Amino acid sequence: MLKQVSQAVIDNESRDLILSGHAKAIAGEAGQIYRDISQSDHGIDAEIEFKDYSGNASGKRLYLQLKSGDSYLYDRQRDKSEVFQIKKPRWAEYWIAQAYPVMLVIRNSAGRIRWINATKYLQDKKDAGDWPVTQIVFEAEDFDAPNIIKLRRQILGPPPERIAT
Repeated sequence: MLKQVSQAVIDNESRDLILSGHAKAIAGEAGQIYRDISQSDHGIDAEIEFKDYSGNASGKRLYLQLKSGDSYLYDRQRDKSEVFQIKKPRWAEYWIAQAYPVMLVIRNSAGRIRWINATKYLQDKKDAGDWPVTQIVFEAEDFDAPNIIKLRRQILGPPPERIAT
């Protein structure tokens, strides 16, 4: 009963706060630097800066667009794909123009958090002549520490070999 009452009073602002907290915790679990971006109305809510293999800030980062709730994805009937509708066309232009990847992160009502590289998806569509893009097929993976670390390795490259002295 208490769970039903608590879920009923969780509004959009609360869901966004929960996702932001989870994203911060997951980035911390991965040992990386998480920063909220205060002007999030432009399509980017936070960033993760990767630490280099010595544990220092590397300057390499990615941006997060956080969305919480079941209304952000729908199942497309013709192919059963999950689809994110880009409600603000300026987001696609903004995300593709960034110096670092923009990851679309969506948390559903069951608490599962997944992400996709929105910048890569949009750039691939643009390169194929399919522009403007109004939706993203959400073929996502879990947003968790192992996947952050995997992406870090892709961006930073493999760790340097230790040289015996």
